[in-house]
Amino acid sequence: MRIGYLIPEFPGQTHVWIWREICHMREWGTAIDIFSTKQPSPDITARHDFATHAQAQTYYLWKQDIFQQILDIFIALCWTILTRPYGLLKTILLALTIDVDARPRWRSTLPLVPIACILARQAVALGIEHMHCHSCANSAILAMMLKRLTRISYSLTLNANLEWWGGALAAKFGDAEFTVVITRWLETQVRNRYPHLRSDQVVLGRIGVDTTKWTPQSSHVKNQTNNQTFQIITVGRLHASKGHDTLIRSVKHLIDAGKSVKLKIIGAGPEADNLKAMTGQLQMSDLIHFTGSLSENQIIEEMRHTDAFVLASHAEPLGVVYMEAMAMEVATIGTNAGGVPEIITDTQDGLLIPPRDDIALERALTQLIENPSLKNQLGQAGRQTIVQRFDSRIGAATLYQRLFGHSPILI
Repeated sequence: MRIGYLIPEFPGQTHVWIWREICHMREWGTAIDIFSTKQPSPDITARHDFATHAQAQTYYLWKQDIFQQILDIFIALCWTILTRPYGLLKTILLALTIDVDARPRWRSTLPLVPIACILARQAVALGIEHMHCHSCANSAILAMMLKRLTRISYSLTLNANLEWWGGALAAKFGDAEFTVVITRWLETQVRNRYPHLRSDQVVLGRIGVDTTKWTPQSSHVKNQTNNQTFQIITVGRLHASKGHDTLIRSVKHLIDAGKSVKLKIIGAGPEADNLKAMTGQLQMSDLIHFTGSLSENQIIEEMRHTDAFVLASHAEPLGVVYMEAMAMEVATIGTNAGGVPEIITDTQDGLLIPPRDDIALERALTQLIENPSLKNQLGQAGRQTIVQRFDSRIGAATLYQRLFGHSPILI
């Protein structure tokens, strides 16, 4: 079976876990063609080593050259009218009736019709037999339209809160062969909210990290213990929901208590200026360093020279970055919200705090600063958790099993 992958604005900075999945599927002999809605803007384009290679093999449905785009639409519409007029009528009807959140509906859905025709023509030409879509927003509607135009089945991955996807999830999930949900709590929500779905239409498939690449140096624990300044790192989009302000305030509390600490914030986003201003107002500009977005290899190197990882997110759906830190044997602190407790078991392989609680975060960091053996113990236990439950091959194998009906032959 030849599989298509439909990923919006690929490759983005947060798409590394999707690329891992694609690589594992290909290692197991799956023929995969990648489609994307459009090229990502420079501020969200992946900095990772795979990005150039991935971009070169991706077919973009919306071209940067407007004349080429007009030509593509004209050719695709002519092809569709001549070869599948009934499918086109069904696609237009879907655009007019699907119950998305946006009003009026047609304004956001009708423009998808010519794009779906481009996707259909290309998918048929390549011999695609199934489309896996890594979005439950408009890309999922494109997959629904593709099914009406070509009878190519599709599946979805749900990797964030149900409210984020623009509505019509009952139709999107119901029309799909199956939907992979990345956390148990999302699976429960989907089954409770959409009881009409068949049991096999909802599949738990946790995403993960390549534990053969994300590995600590053998001297990691020794190097960190001998460092007099406690090094803290966080990685994530600079967005209000990530709780970076909570982390900055907790570092301020530690400094006021006489602790020697430094914080490195890796990532970019709309809150960058506000967070930098906050750092200046608290007179900590020399202790908190903003790096911007870094590549996967650069982040691995940063992880090898830190004592603790913190992401004080308000409600992370799961959080691959927690897995990455834990795989590096870095003591990890997360919040007891969203899907994070499915990764971290408090005091066993990491520490959990309430969201928006800088005092609780200060206390958790103080534990690690004052008890190096606890820090090392949590780091080592954290890696074992990731290796056993969240290696990226485990989630990819779940998708493979659902697509082909048998487990992959490991190479």
